[in-house]
Amino acid sequence: MARAGDGAPRSNRRRRNNLLQKRVNDEELDRFIARAREAGFHDHRDYHGALISGEAGFDRRERHDLLRILGELGKHGSNLNQLAYAVNAGRLTALSADDLRGIHEARIAVEKAAAQIRAQLA
Repeated sequence: MARAGDGAPRSNRRRRNNLLQKRVNDEELDRFIARAREAGFHDHRDYHGALISGEAGFDRRERHDLLRILGELGKHGSNLNQLAYAVNAGRLTALSADDLRGIHEARIAVEKAAAQIRAQLA
């Protein structure tokens, strides 16, 4: 064991004299705690420490991919809305009830998937 004045090197653990803080509102804290739990941490303070030390992090590639998927879903949703508008305006009449149901179900599925992606990105 190292003793005072013996000249032995000390660990960096004893040299931690910088404090890293960030003020957040209740909603931001709740979201951070939820992200900590999703990352497998029981205490959000441990997650904060893991972020600082580099043991945990944000996957930028995954976020980028989700944004691209969200953009594609927006395009599909727009196309489905155009189909629905054409049907309602009477310009598209050669569709069966099954076709109309399929368009409606596809539009709902696109909206639901987009909402789930937006929730992941928040």
